[in-house]
Amino acid sequence: MYSDNDYEIKNHVLYASALFTPTNRVSLNLDASYTKSDADFDSVHMSAPPAGYTTFNDPSPSMDAAFDMDFSGYPDYSDLDQSRFECSLGCNVKLYKALELAGVVTYRKYTDDEPYLYDADGELWIINVGLNYTF
Repeated sequence: MYSDNDYEIKNHVLYASALFTPTNRVSLNLDASYTKSDADFDSVHMSAPPAGYTTFNDPSPSMDAAFDMDFSGYPDYSDLDQSRFECSLGCNVKLYKALELAGVVTYRKYTDDEPYLYDADGELWIINVGLNYTF
């Protein structure tokens, strides 16, 4: 027995980036991206059992007696409808010829428009600071 199911996936991504160097010692960068994702299965329709079908080598009088499969919620439970936004602002300052101070602030937001088990919406801030030495 089998069921031919289509799984349709759509991803739309928008990305932009900019680099600005106001002086020889300072550079700024900005990155932003937005992703919208949708996916879902079609309804499940199982084929009829083959002639003389048996379960565990015992004759099966009917399909219902052999299996209790309810796929009615399958298309709803498989829905995926989410969006993600990310934006980063970074700055690099050259202290000496080979030494540079770097910092990046990143913001991320995740939105789940088809929650199933729980609502996974959320936001995240990330701050990175570093010292780069080039040799």
